[in-house]
Amino acid sequence: MKIPNHLRWPGKVLRIETDDTDYTPIETIPEEYRNLVIPAASVFYTHDYDFDMLCQSVRLGPFSLWTHEVFAMENITLLPVTTKPVIALHFMAGSDVMAEITDNGPYKLSGKEVNLFKLDAAFHEAPMKRGDTLFSFHINVLPHVFSKLSTKHPELAQLTQKELTGGSGPLHDRPYKINKVCFEIIQQICGCRYIEMLADKFLYRSCLDLFINFANQDKVSHLPSPKFAPEIMEAVPHAVKFLKENVGEEFNSAKMAYILDVNARELKAAFEATCFISAEQFHFQCKMYQAFKLIVNTKAEPNIIANAIGMRDTDKFIKKFEAYFDCSYIAVRNAQ
Repeated sequence: MKIPNHLRWPGKVLRIETDDTDYTPIETIPEEYRNLVIPAASVFYTHDYDFDMLCQSVRLGPFSLWTHEVFAMENITLLPVTTKPVIALHFMAGSDVMAEITDNGPYKLSGKEVNLFKLDAAFHEAPMKRGDTLFSFHINVLPHVFSKLSTKHPELAQLTQKELTGGSGPLHDRPYKINKVCFEIIQQICGCRYIEMLADKFLYRSCLDLFINFANQDKVSHLPSPKFAPEIMEAVPHAVKFLKENVGEEFNSAKMAYILDVNARELKAAFEATCFISAEQFHFQCKMYQAFKLIVNTKAEPNIIANAIGMRDTDKFIKKFEAYFDCSYIAVRNAQ
């Protein structure tokens, strides 16, 4: 593939999916960017007079996880490139970019929005003005693998049944907002300090949860958005925080609503309508991630860890943990 030669501003290649192995040694990355590096990732750092770019990639079975941080010192044109066709779940966590996606023309990538793209092997274009910064996060799957994901994960059937013809472009009608639950998972991924098997299992499950959340949102996208009172909407992020901070308790929607001083039924509905997961499911999700961290970071016995996340039946806890992360409890414990 040739780099486009009609560009108004200097072109800078941005890897979206590539087999390139010309990784940057960590010790050559400027000190101010090293805290952004995910230990399990392969890193590409590029710098010149016009820009700084830090790209990271982690291979996770069917998933290819990428993060991009770009700082434009001058006007530039990013050239996102895929060397093979992919399905990309793309989160624009910061800034806005007007991307020229091959076959479909301009498509605005706005901050705090998520899209599911089919991208053919090609260069695309995304201008950035001097002073702009970009944080982009996406999970790629090869099309032939994507269509089979729902065999193992039925929750993804909504997505895997989509028609994949028609060139590069979004696989849904409009962008969706990145909800609070997804932001929590993205922060968790970017802050992951695990390597090797632990990183594989922890990050794979995190990517899967992001895909499932998007599928849930896509499933109801044709329906009108329900309306809630301002105080109920304001309570939802507090509910996310409450559930995350209270994994040691059994789920109790009435108690949570009482503490947040809102109606329990309305809070339940608003949580599901805006986070695309029930509050109880999110609480369980938090429990499983916390259990993973406790197993890795402590030498506690399974019953102690089960109690720490509010589960009294140790055998039931181990079965749920192993099903959630698709690996044995002992394998995680022994990988410390």
